[in-house]
Amino acid sequence: MCGRYALYDTSKSEFKISNNIIRYSYNITPNSLVPVVVKNNEVQLINWTFKVSWANKLKIVNARSETLNQKKVFQKVNRCIFIANGYFEWLRKDKNRIPYYHTFKNRMMYFGGIFNKYGACIVTRQSYPMKKNVHHRQPVILQYEDFSNWLTFKHDYSCEITEEMDVFEVSKRVNFPFNDSPENIKSIK
Repeated sequence: MCGRYALYDTSKSEFKISNNIIRYSYNITPNSLVPVVVKNNEVQLINWTFKVSWANKLKIVNARSETLNQKKVFQKVNRCIFIANGYFEWLRKDKNRIPYYHTFKNRMMYFGGIFNKYGACIVTRQSYPMKKNVHHRQPVILQYEDFSNWLTFKHDYSCEITEEMDVFEVSKRVNFPFNDSPENIKSIK
């Protein structure tokens, strides 16, 4: 799953992203206004929580790729792409939750997403093997070349690359949404 992510630098983006539209953060949480890529590689701000008009209490942050076509709530959606430098996931050990940051050294990270007029959510899939396996789910990771296929519902889920992803433990400061600091993405080991 993906309940937090970071976007603090777009210099490695393969396309132009206006700095006027982005609020950089080292701790983006659900219900934040976030930039997403939509058709024609346009970037727009949208609320990171998917909702529908007929279920007021339903608030979705992640959607399983395996059930997107089966669930009524995901009918009549558009696709989008979340822009990130990395995401956080927590490893459960006994009663402890240990945060780990997932990132690429030399490129941006893009997540497949869906949206409607009320908000957006990140699409997840079963995790690929990584240097450090933290969680059994991960965002659908896209490369720039995948944008067109994702946005037109033609994505091949087998083409994701995660073995080059860096995964490392970070401070538990990231557990608190008000902690928005570069310290959130620094390895503690």
